[in-house]
This record gives sequence, C-alpha cells and structure tokens, in this order.
Amino acid sequence: MHPVRLSAFAMLAYLAAASPAPAQPRYETVAQLQQTCADELARKVNGRCEAYLAGAAETLSAFGNGGSAAGICGRGVRSGELSRIFLAWATNNPHNAKMPRLAGVTMALRQRFPCRPTS
Repeated sequence: MHPVRLSAFAMLAYLAAASPAPAQPRYETVAQLQQTCADELARKVNGRCEAYLAGAAETLSAFGNGGSAAGICGRGVRSGELSRIFLAWATNNPHNAKMPRLAGVTMALRQRFPCRPTS
C-alpha cells in the first residue's frame, strides 16, 4: 500500500467540505445584560455584570486617555456604580434592547463619561 499524498490545496478543500456551515455570530444583547445586572443589583452582589462593565470601562478609558474620541474620560467609579449607570441608560433607551451588549455599554459609558476635545 502506498501512502496517499495530498497537496495543501486538496487538504483545505477536503476540510472545507467536511466542515459544517459557519455558525451565525451569537452575542448577548443589551436586554440580556440589563436583566443580569438587575438581578445582581436586587441581590446586592457584584458579579458577572459589574465585572463585564468594569472590563469594558477599563478598555474604553485606555482609548480615551490615549486621545481617542471612541473612549471615555473622567474619574474612577465606586463599586456597583457601573451597573447603575448601565441600568439607567438601558431603561431610558429600550429601543436599543436587541443590540449587542458591548455597543450598549459603550453608548452608556460614553454618555456618562464623555471625552471633551482639547483645544
């Protein structure tokens, strides 16, 4: 028996044919994060919601401090404050309930901590 040798192109074609169709991207929505945050706030615990918001805020702060208009600027926040900011924004913007959570979080935090252009 002789070993079968496949070219790189033939191998890729084989793998592509054997692979299932690409999955549609899934993301958590603003409404889903809003529910998570509300549940945690009711239980008076800082969990997944506050951790997610803190990570997003830290990233956006890095952009803002680097001079990017896409970031956020301002003071630090107290524990639990980010979830209250996000919940207030989500409640006042129900038309954004189906958008990806990061888009909503970015909008909420940029509204609360805008970077002012320096002249």
